[in-house]
Amino acid sequence: MDQYSHHHSDSPEMLSLMGYTLAREAGQFRKGIELCLKAIALNPQNIEHYLHLGRIYLLANKKDYAIKTFRKGIKIRKDARILEELRFLGIRRPPPVASLSRNHVVNKVTGKILHALT
Repeated sequence: MDQYSHHHSDSPEMLSLMGYTLAREAGQFRKGIELCLKAIALNPQNIEHYLHLGRIYLLANKKDYAIKTFRKGIKIRKDARILEELRFLGIRRPPPVASLSRNHVVNKVTGKILHALT
């Protein structure tokens, strides 16, 4: 392997993509997770890494980890692919005032206002 190929394979983008591909095609979830976590450590602002890692967790039947990972990605930037993953999972945002029920009037009104602002 020449110097360029080795350097290119260590890029966060390549690590993330390799991790997702290993998990999806070969069922190597542990290795895929490890590569995506390394990509996130090297470049935590790239939401692509969170998308790949979340999808690996879904493939590994770790829905809670997937949701947490997707939410971390959304905090960095609202990405349509991650939002779609969350919608597909049936995940809603937590109510604005966590100590009140989702159906409480304060949560309903505040939620509508926040939604209109975003």
